[in-house]
Amino acid sequence: MSGGNTLLIQRTRDELINRIENKVKEMRKYIIEMASVEKTVHLGSSMSVVEILATIWFGAMKPRKCDEAPTEHDWLILSKGHAVPAFYALLASAGLIPKHWVRTIRDIASPLQGHPDDTLACVDAPTGSLAQGFSFATGVAKGLKMLKSERRVYVVLGDGELDEGEVWEAASTAAALRLDNLTAVVDWNGFQLDGETHKVKNKGDLIGKWKSFGWHVIVVDDGHDVSQLLDALEESKKIKGMPTVILAKTVRGKGVPSIEGTKQQRISPSEAKHLLENLE
Repeated sequence: MSGGNTLLIQRTRDELINRIENKVKEMRKYIIEMASVEKTVHLGSSMSVVEILATIWFGAMKPRKCDEAPTEHDWLILSKGHAVPAFYALLASAGLIPKHWVRTIRDIASPLQGHPDDTLACVDAPTGSLAQGFSFATGVAKGLKMLKSERRVYVVLGDGELDEGEVWEAASTAAALRLDNLTAVVDWNGFQLDGETHKVKNKGDLIGKWKSFGWHVIVVDDGHDVSQLLDALEESKKIKGMPTVILAKTVRGKGVPSIEGTKQQRISPSEAKHLLENLE
């Protein structure tokens, strides 16, 4: 490859990273805006997964229009459904839902409910009960294989979600079926509702566990680094004969100092309003 082509590829990559990082900033603002109007928003879990969702959507997936046939688009399934504010923020930043909708979250008349609902365009699966989104993703990946579609399935889980036995049933099935069109990303922020994940239920050697189930494992040391996430997602596309899991180390509540790195999920509407004022 000539030096000129190398520079062009690097410039294109740098432009992509810059675009995703700008989307991330916009998404964080939308999530805080949701918390300013609805105190039950799961802010901690949503803020930790922002870069993961943005990099999958804008960097790894084929562009979505939300009205494609099931075999004609890449899938993104949020198995940790309580972090749906981050997904709504993604759709708003992509121009796929009106931006003012974010202020209607959880209103009884709003299309933006507390967990993903597939009556909303671009929501590929309704999720909420942990691990079921992962099982669903495994089934979709198998279905796409049977229909000879080249589209891929991305599914995002929380590390607390790995307590669920259904996760490991699906992991075993995906490996047995050699679903190399399936990429799971674990938001490895070290916390779940009741506290630190290793104290609530020690997962042991997560890397070794996934490998023993027959998955290709990639560890991202900084799950808020778009460049690292892009590298991992690109690597996952090259793996043949087995599914890939990306273990992305993140900070719970990233961008909200009062809850960063804690089990806390929520802040008061007044604190959210203060944060928004400082973001202007």
